[in-house]
Amino acid sequence: MQFLPVVQRIVADRWPWPRSFPRSLSMVRSLVLGVMSLFGSVAVAADWPGFRGTGDSVATGQYPTKWTATEGIAWTVNLPGYGQSAPVIWGGTVYVTAVDGAQREKGFVLALDAKTGKEQWRHALEPTQKAKWSETVSRAAPTPCADADGVYCFFEGGNLLALTHAGKVRWERSLVRDYGEFQGGHGVGSSPAQTADTLFILIDDRGPSYLLAVEKQTGKTRWKTDREARGGWSSPVVATRNGKPEIIASSAGTIIGYAADSGKPLWKLDNVVGNTIPSASVSGDRILFGGGTSRSKDAPPMGAKGNGCLRLIDADGKPGYESVWSAKLGISNYATPLAYQQVAYFVNQVGIVTAHDLQSGQELFAERIDGPCWASMIGAGDYVYFFGKDGTTSVLKAGKEFEQIASNPLWAAKSKPKSAGNESRPGAGSEYGAGETVYGVAAADGAFFVRTGTRLFRIGQ
Repeated sequence: MQFLPVVQRIVADRWPWPRSFPRSLSMVRSLVLGVMSLFGSVAVAADWPGFRGTGDSVATGQYPTKWTATEGIAWTVNLPGYGQSAPVIWGGTVYVTAVDGAQREKGFVLALDAKTGKEQWRHALEPTQKAKWSETVSRAAPTPCADADGVYCFFEGGNLLALTHAGKVRWERSLVRDYGEFQGGHGVGSSPAQTADTLFILIDDRGPSYLLAVEKQTGKTRWKTDREARGGWSSPVVATRNGKPEIIASSAGTIIGYAADSGKPLWKLDNVVGNTIPSASVSGDRILFGGGTSRSKDAPPMGAKGNGCLRLIDADGKPGYESVWSAKLGISNYATPLAYQQVAYFVNQVGIVTAHDLQSGQELFAERIDGPCWASMIGAGDYVYFFGKDGTTSVLKAGKEFEQIASNPLWAAKSKPKSAGNESRPGAGSEYGAGETVYGVAAADGAFFVRTGTRLFRIGQ
């Protein structure tokens, strides 16, 4: 979810093998087929196809660990308008969204060459639901999805559309026209999740709230499951159970698992405190969830949970879950938790990183990094990257002990740019940065793509 300035003012993973490694060829085949069913056009190491990549925020390959405002930044591009979504990458192209206008009257989808930053095409649209933007109202917050057929974009104005990789519109619809206006008061921050043939969109607000499944090829609704009207900005994520996809929604006090083919609720965890912003994170059969502390003056309900780990199980032949452990120290105020190399990472609103053993929940360390993170952490190689909202990335050695190896600034000076045009040039990050916020990150082909409200950076040559 790349919608953190909104909620900051409202509230102060790879898939490792399960513990019992499959011992029969049939079980291995079932596992492989299950993974293929999730992403029919399988993403490779040079792709980052959605929010947190494939939903676990883990990148394959080696990535840079040190850079400065003048070294290690391949290019910087000024974007039109403003946006809080993360970039996505497919086939050497970076896709990013933005909106412009006092009432968010214009929406944009941009395609950029990942190597050079050169704009390949731009699609403009008129959002259905207008709203005056402010520091507490979202602006192009949902992150797109991409696959071999193109890119799928959702805007908080209700527009949902599919474009080819050449920028041609395949289909477009308005969820606002179909199901009613969004009534969250602060916009929509939820990003779509995807399987090979379906998009999944979560709308949680004071008005009509639902989880929606949409056919990728046609844009038609497969199913729609209504939810209790609450406020939430988290995104759904796809898990796998017995080779079949399952949609996990951690939002607004509950965590619910839904059957991907029907929208039927399979299981539900109540009394989750503060999970309005961080999404669930999947690592094999483990589900990490996070949330801030309760804002209520009243004591949280008996048995309330805020941050912890669940495990998907089958009980009496029915899909369910069990609570594996609860984090006593770890808190995720904004960024989604990360499972990486058997360690669960949480980061809170003041930049305290807490690590727990993924299997047991044992507390490993709680240490301060350079600052709070609104973008999601990324695990890559031997390191975990925390992209601070103020432009400094803290790099930790992955493992059960705290070891910070680098603090990398994305910009140094505090002056505003001389030109507001859309341009790409090395070293542009050294010219300005006053008031900028890092919202979202993608990782592909050994490079990080970091998005602020108005700019996109490529870190790594």
